[in-house]
Amino acid sequence: MMVHIRLATSADAKDLPAVEASAGQAFTSIEKYKWLAEGDGQTEQDHLDFIAKQLEWVAVNDSGRPIGFINAEYHHDSLFICEVSVCQQWQGQGLGKQLIKQVLDAALARNIATVTLTTCCDVPWNAPYYQRLGFEIIDESQLTDALRDILQAEIDSGFKATDRCAMAIQLT
Repeated sequence: MMVHIRLATSADAKDLPAVEASAGQAFTSIEKYKWLAEGDGQTEQDHLDFIAKQLEWVAVNDSGRPIGFINAEYHHDSLFICEVSVCQQWQGQGLGKQLIKQVLDAALARNIATVTLTTCCDVPWNAPYYQRLGFEIIDESQLTDALRDILQAEIDSGFKATDRCAMAIQLT
């Protein structure tokens, strides 16, 4: 099967919460994160908002059905990856990496030199994965106000502060 990555359209939005729910099932194997697999993700309206700003991309299969997505938002001088999700049966095939590359390319096209995200420090397909792609953990003293606020919101939603980190990649 071939996979194609493109900007998401409003017609895709209805399918994307199910993609995120499928991707979240990977967390059922980690006791302290099982709640993520059962929790609420982004809503169809959330996706429509990213789509309206042209800050959401989808990976689609041969039939044009979304099997993965990534969305982002502008921060002061960076692009922040809000969510990247790939359907469970499509994981491990490089789609996440392709979606992340799409955001890095979009940042460069917009003359944005930094892409950031927040993630779990200790989950193999989170911080260690992003480090292999060139992201670096941001020291707490170097956090922007926006990243500090996002991390605090994540703590408020149920994460332990020690389990989350912010990461950045500098583009040239």
